[in-house]
Amino acid sequence: MHKKSMQGHKTGGFLSRLFKIKLLAGLWTGKLLLIITRLSGRGGTTLPGRIAQKIEPKLTSYLASLLPSGTLLITGTNGKTTTSALLSSILKEAGYRCINNQSGSNLSWGIASSLVAETSLSGHLREDMAVMEVDEGALPGVTGSMKPRGITITNIFRDQLDRYGEVDHVLQKIKTGLDLQPQDGFEVINADDPSLTGIQAGQHKKRWLYGLELDLPEDTFENTGRDMKACPHCKEELQYEKLFYAHLGHYGCHSCGYKRPKPDIRLMKASESVNGVTALQIELPGETAEIKFPLPGTYNFYNLLAAVATAKALDIPTTLITSALEKSVPSFGRMEFFEAGGKTIIIALIKNPVGANEVIRTILNQSDKVNLLVAINDKIADGTDVSWLWDVDFEQLGLVKDSFSGLYASGLRAWDMAVRFKYAGFDPGQVSIEENTEKAVRSALEVTPPGSKLFILPSYTAMLEIRRTLNKMGLGKPYWEE
Repeated sequence: MHKKSMQGHKTGGFLSRLFKIKLLAGLWTGKLLLIITRLSGRGGTTLPGRIAQKIEPKLTSYLASLLPSGTLLITGTNGKTTTSALLSSILKEAGYRCINNQSGSNLSWGIASSLVAETSLSGHLREDMAVMEVDEGALPGVTGSMKPRGITITNIFRDQLDRYGEVDHVLQKIKTGLDLQPQDGFEVINADDPSLTGIQAGQHKKRWLYGLELDLPEDTFENTGRDMKACPHCKEELQYEKLFYAHLGHYGCHSCGYKRPKPDIRLMKASESVNGVTALQIELPGETAEIKFPLPGTYNFYNLLAAVATAKALDIPTTLITSALEKSVPSFGRMEFFEAGGKTIIIALIKNPVGANEVIRTILNQSDKVNLLVAINDKIADGTDVSWLWDVDFEQLGLVKDSFSGLYASGLRAWDMAVRFKYAGFDPGQVSIEENTEKAVRSALEVTPPGSKLFILPSYTAMLEIRRTLNKMGLGKPYWEE
């Protein structure tokens, strides 16, 4: 062998060994931190991945490459966690072994932590596929490192203004992420969101579209944001034949002719919910499926369609899709139900106006009096700007204020929430203020009558605090064990 070739061979071998050493060091450190943080009750969703990536920056990319069936990414403002949970259930029904960051830690560190948790000490993965929900702002970086087989996008709304600003900035992040995806991959897009269908697909990519074909009552919420008012092509105002909520619906531009494309996966009928179950009729390419779906709300219909479209892109048989969806349960913090001494606790994460309004619709559909606790923090993971609370239509709750047996404001911004309740039409004396979330949960549960429901609407970190409180009370497992 030529001397230079031999030197190159030796150098390559050294770099390969160095990479393996750093990889194992990052992996072992991450696994140790997972154990420590979970024993301390903190959950360990980001720190292990953060440190592991510092030791070996290519750790996520390498671990993702070990998955024989590849990676699927779920992104968008609302619905990521539920969609990824539904999709994971379908894939498991089809025989796949999946990794899923089910706690909702969806930045690159949380994704790294999820991979580290499922990797053996020798650096091997038993799973076939990863289904990862990804924060919209993190999508370009995660796409670049994981090279996903498919990317599913739920919607785009205004979210954390302190992090992302307005919708156009978020849209550019998503477009960049799609551009970084391998050209032999596929995209799953919400056809009812005009901002998404305006994104041009890659030259060789297959695009799957999903949407609603329902006749729903007119939206009476005054504060619901219409974040996409202009045609993405000519910037003239869009016109709507149907508007389901926010800017999702059947749209068209009279100026340039841009309009909602026909979806591949369409929800044609939704019956009246009976005992929390809704009978759905879904039209797929060449067939129709009937599904009895146990999750409430129009927003969950979109989550279901996103999961179905992704599964069909993977050629999963419809019978397996239907079977999995009919057994679905609420995902972490998204309309989760807990039973406590004959009382029902329902936790529904709120983090932006559109998502919060959809939870409020669910509360308004309750036939009996309910107790309500809203817990808002302003930590980094929540978004430090809480001005979005003024765009939530709490006035709809104020119109039926006598239907609440109790009303609590909690969290670091409990007083801000109390002021918001006042301007929504509630009497100040009706609102109990308790900044400590554990004390608030225990107090609210204590005064909730047997047979009644306590709705808890927390921001993200407040939700983690409340889940820890429920765990102390013997209600549910820690979220990293679910």
